[in-house]
Amino acid sequence: MSETLKNLGGGAATGYPSIDRPWLKYYSEEAVKTPLPECTIYEYMYENNKDYPSDTALNYMGRKITYGELFENIDKTASAFLKLGVKEKEIVTVALPSIPEALYCVYALNKIGAVSNMIHPLAGKDETVRYINEVQSKVVVIFDGAYATIADDIGKTSVEQVIVASPSESLPIALKIAYNLKVQKPQLEGRFTSWNTFIRDGHNTPVKTVKKDCHEMAIISHTGGTTGDPKGVMCSDHGCNALMVQLLCNFKFDRQESSLNVLPPFVNYSLLESIMAMLAVGISIILIPKYIPKDFAKYIKKYRPNQILSIPAYWEELLRIRNIEKIDMSCFKHLYAGGEKMDLSVEEKINQLIQKCGSNTKLYNCMGATEMMAGATIIYDNCYVPGSVGIPMVRVGCKIVEPESEKELTYYEEGEICFSGATVMDGYYNNPEATDAVIKKHRDGERWFHTGDLGYINEDGVIYVTGRIKRIIMTKGNDGQVTKMFPDRIEKAIYANPAVDLCCVVGIPHEARINYPKAFVVLKENIPQSDDVKQSILSGCKELLPDYMIPEEIEFRTDLPRTSRGKVDYRALEAH
Repeated sequence: MSETLKNLGGGAATGYPSIDRPWLKYYSEEAVKTPLPECTIYEYMYENNKDYPSDTALNYMGRKITYGELFENIDKTASAFLKLGVKEKEIVTVALPSIPEALYCVYALNKIGAVSNMIHPLAGKDETVRYINEVQSKVVVIFDGAYATIADDIGKTSVEQVIVASPSESLPIALKIAYNLKVQKPQLEGRFTSWNTFIRDGHNTPVKTVKKDCHEMAIISHTGGTTGDPKGVMCSDHGCNALMVQLLCNFKFDRQESSLNVLPPFVNYSLLESIMAMLAVGISIILIPKYIPKDFAKYIKKYRPNQILSIPAYWEELLRIRNIEKIDMSCFKHLYAGGEKMDLSVEEKINQLIQKCGSNTKLYNCMGATEMMAGATIIYDNCYVPGSVGIPMVRVGCKIVEPESEKELTYYEEGEICFSGATVMDGYYNNPEATDAVIKKHRDGERWFHTGDLGYINEDGVIYVTGRIKRIIMTKGNDGQVTKMFPDRIEKAIYANPAVDLCCVVGIPHEARINYPKAFVVLKENIPQSDDVKQSILSGCKELLPDYMIPEEIEFRTDLPRTSRGKVDYRALEAH
C-alpha cells in the first residue's frame, strides 16, 4: 500500500471506522483521489460516448438503438418539451415502464435544465394524483396502460398536458404490430396527446444544453413507503454522477458489454445503477418493458448479458426454474442483489447454481437506499465475506453509532449504520422535518444519513446488517420486564428450518405483553402445510431464541405481500 493511501485510510489506527476508513485498501489511489464529475447527468453520458455514435446504447426487445440515435431522440424529446413551454427547474412527472422513451424523457429534461419526477407507472389513481400535485407538475408523461386509471381524475391535478406513450413506440416492427393488435389504443382528447404527436409538434424547436449548477436537483425519486407515506428524494446531478463513478471505479469491463435491466426506471437502483451508469461507459442496456422472473433462462439464452443488478426476490426465482441448471451462464461478469437483505443460505445456493452453469463470478448482495441515490456499499472478490453487504463505496463515509445519537462505536460493536458523502440526498421534497429526522450534521461537520439499519463493521471495513431499528418490537417477557424483540433474529431462526422458503415476523398488539411475535411463513415447493411442520419450526426457535422471542403464532401463506420495489411488505402484514 502506498504512503498516500495510508494517509487516506486503510488501517485501524484509531479504532473508529469513519476515521480509519480501512475499506480504502481495496481501492486504487486513482479511485480515491480522482475528482468527481462537475457536470449534468446528460453531459456525463454524452461526453463519454460522443465519439462512438455507432455503438449500441439500447437493445429494446431485439431492436438495437445506437448512441447516435439515442442523442437524436433525446434532442427530439427536448425540443418537444420546450415547445410545450417547459422551463428550467420545472418539474415534469414521468410515469413510464422500462421503455426507451423513459430514458429520452429523463435525459432531455436534464439537458434543458428541468427536473424529472419519477413515479410508478401503475401507482394507482389516488397515489398518482398525489405525486403530481406534490410537485405541481404541468406536464406529465404516462404510458397507455395507465390512461384509463388517471383519465377521469386529471382535472383534480395541476396538469395542463399529458403525453401518452406506448411500449410499442420503439419495438421491432413485428412486435409492434402484434402489440397494437392486442392492446387497444386509447382515444386521446383534451389535455391528452400521443407520444408521436408530442414529438412531431416539437420539430424544429431549437435545443441548447443548459449550463446548470450540477449541485441542484435533477431527479426526484421516491422511497418505498414501508415506514409511512412515500417521500420524494431530491437527487442532484452531482450526487447521481458520483454514484455512477463509484459503482464502476473497480469494475473490469469493455465497451459494448451488455447489462440486463430488470427493474422499472422509477427505482433509482434501476435508473442510476443498472441503466445510466452503464450507458455512461458504453455498456449496452437490454431493456425489457415487463420483466418476468420465471423467464430468466430465456433472457439469458437470447441476450447473453454480462451484468445484472436485481433484487433478492428475483434472484431467488432462479432456484424454482425447471432445468435452469442446463443454461450456459458463462457470460456473467458482475451480478448484484440489492433492495433488501438476502438469506445467506439462499445466496449460497444461487452461487452454487450459477457456478455450476459456468459463471466465473458470484452474486454479491449489497446495501443501499434511495436517500443515498441507490447503492452505498459494494463487494469485490478480494473483500467478499458471505453474509456481509460489502464495503462502503470509495467516496462514501461510514460509521456505526448508538441509536438515537451520533456517538460513534468501534469495530464489531452493533449500532445504527450511517453514511456520508456526495451521494447523500439533498433532502425530501418539501419535507424538511422528515429530512432532519434522517440527515444529521455531526460534530465532524459532515452530513450523515442515518439508515435505520442495525449492524456492525469489522477491521477490514466490511459491513454486516443485523436488523432494522424501526422493526424493533417492544414486548414483555415472562418476568414482566419490558424488552426488545428483533424480527430479523427471529426470522433467521425460522429460516434455519429446511422446509421454509420465505418468512416475515411482525408484532401483534397484546394488552398484557404489549406485542407478541407472529410469523408468516411460505413453505418450499412440495412441502405440505401441517402441524408437524409448524412444531418443527417452533422447536428450532426454542433452541435458538429466548422465550419472549418465540412466535406465538405461525400462519402459513402461499406468498407474502410485497412493496412496489419488491420488498416483503411487513406493514401490510402488521395491518392484517
